[in-house]
Amino acid sequence: MDEKSSLTEQIYYKLKEMILYGKIKSGELLTVGEIAQNYHISRTPVREAFTALKHDGLLEVLPHKGYLVSRIDLKDLEDLFVIRMMLEGGAAELAATNASKQMIAQLEQLAMVEFSKDDERDEIFFMKTNLNFHTFVAKASKNDRLVNLVANSLNLMQRVLLWDLKDSSLYSMQTEHMKLVELIGKRDPVNTKKYMIEHIESSRRRIFSRNYSS
Repeated sequence: MDEKSSLTEQIYYKLKEMILYGKIKSGELLTVGEIAQNYHISRTPVREAFTALKHDGLLEVLPHKGYLVSRIDLKDLEDLFVIRMMLEGGAAELAATNASKQMIAQLEQLAMVEFSKDDERDEIFFMKTNLNFHTFVAKASKNDRLVNLVANSLNLMQRVLLWDLKDSSLYSMQTEHMKLVELIGKRDPVNTKKYMIEHIESSRRRIFSRNYSS
């Protein structure tokens, strides 16, 4: 890998993480020159990173001004939740049939992770663990195409899922994760699918009530 490609990837992943975990806010204006100056690099890798982030739907071009961190559309968010329930419900159902004992043990470890709701670093750590948990449920389905679809839908929702990591919802999610592992371990595909859908729906209700209530 050449140096320019390496710099492009580094700045891409750095900015992506900052956007997804709320360090760079929706609606914030970014410029190639500013980012290049902040990280003491040339404009080319920054411009290429911005292009990749635009492709991800995280940035929008503002002609003659720079790039705007994209805002989250209400209809798009609702659609993504529906997609998640369909995909992850099916993944959980398959996991209850196909997951190995080792996979179930790994899911249990992810579900039982310790955290403090008063520590911002722990919120981000739990968010990453939450992402890993849901992705690993898909992996336990042993359907590679389904894994990719679930991972993509989760990636699109990471910014929104951060809104759900507030108050008692951290403990609620952890309890729900442990229940999912229990159902997978019992080889109960019907109820595992049902509970996964309920788990995602409860997150949807919390997010909409906190951020979109009139």
